[in-house]
This record gives sequence, structure tokens and C-alpha cells, in this order.
Amino acid sequence: MTKITPDNINQAIQKYWGMRAEGFSLSNNDEFADPDNPYRQLLQRKLGLNHSEQKALDVGCGPGFLAIELAKLGYRSTGIDSSEPMLVRARKNARGLVECFLLADAIEAPFTDNSFNVIASRNVVWNLPDPMRAYQTWFRWLKPSGMLIVFDGNHYRYLTDPKRQNASHDQTHKYLGSVDTTIMEAIAKELPMSSHDRPDYDIALLKDIGFINIETVVLRENEEKIEDFAIFCVKP
Repeated sequence: MTKITPDNINQAIQKYWGMRAEGFSLSNNDEFADPDNPYRQLLQRKLGLNHSEQKALDVGCGPGFLAIELAKLGYRSTGIDSSEPMLVRARKNARGLVECFLLADAIEAPFTDNSFNVIASRNVVWNLPDPMRAYQTWFRWLKPSGMLIVFDGNHYRYLTDPKRQNASHDQTHKYLGSVDTTIMEAIAKELPMSSHDRPDYDIALLKDIGFINIETVVLRENEEKIEDFAIFCVKP
């Protein structure tokens, strides 16, 4: 395995998630078929229905789950991802519901300021080499009164906190196949979010940037330690 360095970490991340695209697409299809999907329920509760002519962005869209769910709520939805294999599956899964899917980085995408009413991401921020810059960029892309939605977790926190233990990928990922997950562990050792307790760390960043009305929802915890969470906040 190639040594992970600051110069090649983005390419390593893109390659790894390209290998995971098929399995994640199968997982997304299971979620679409689940009437009680918690992510869908949270989106509906926080956003409501019938958002015609409003624009939403799914950052790091993978096989398209959030982009598709936002489109179902009436948004003119766009998804971006830096992995072309993920986008191939997203376009297939969307069946024309989503306005477009673009091959683009979470920070370097070609959007102007004040473009979106909603920006959402799922299991993306932990995976970014520069989360603060991402949050700053998304703040700019949001329209005034626009909402940022972050679904994420303390993934790979066990690498720097011995009190935490993650279940093996074989237990938590139904469609893992033959993908070598030790590649992602090597990458995660170089990522900043592996060293912080979240969502508290994110909340501090978001406040510094200028977000208001910050609300968190715990989606899963283990022995009083948060594993998965959602953050909702607003650009003034």
C-alpha cells in the first residue's frame, strides 16, 4: 500500500471510495425501500415539503441518497462527488429526479456565493483533510437563511482515543465485498477529525464561521459516547 502523505491523500480518498461505490449503492437502495429511514424522517421534519424552485446541494453525494431525498421534497437538487464511480451509480439511482450530478471536490466546486437554500452532507466531513475550510465554503455557497445539514459520526475516533471501540466493517457494512478497509484506516490516521470528539468540535467551528440556530440530534451512541449524529444550522 502506498504511504499516505498530504500530497496524495485526496487521490487516495477518491480511489478508496471508488472501490466502495457498488456496495454503497446497494446500501442506498435498501434505504430507499425503508419507509422508516431515519435520515429521510429528519429531512422531512426539519425541511417540510413542496420546495419548488428552491435549490439544494448534496456534497459528497456518493450514490445519491441525500440528493434524491431532497429532490423528493421538491428541491432543484444537485449532487457533487470526487469519485466518478459513485456518480455513475448516483445517476442510475436518481432516475432523472436530480437536476445534475457533477464530478467536483467538496471545496473546489464551481458554485457562486449565495447559491443554495440547503446544503447537506452525509459521512463526508470526517473524511476531509480541511473540515474548517469546507464549512467556510459551504457557508458562502448558502443563501441567507439557508440551512446546512451534516450527518456524520466519530468514525475512526478509536485511532486516537483508546476508550472508543468501533465494530468491524464486516459487522456494519452489508455490501463490503472484498474491499480492503485497512486502506481507509491508514488514510483516517492522517485526517484531522479522527482526533476530535464530535459533534462538539464541529459546533465550535460552525459558531466561529457565523452559523446560528445550531441544533444536534444523536442518531446512535455507545456507552454514552456519541457515534452518529446530525447537525442543523442556519446562515444568518
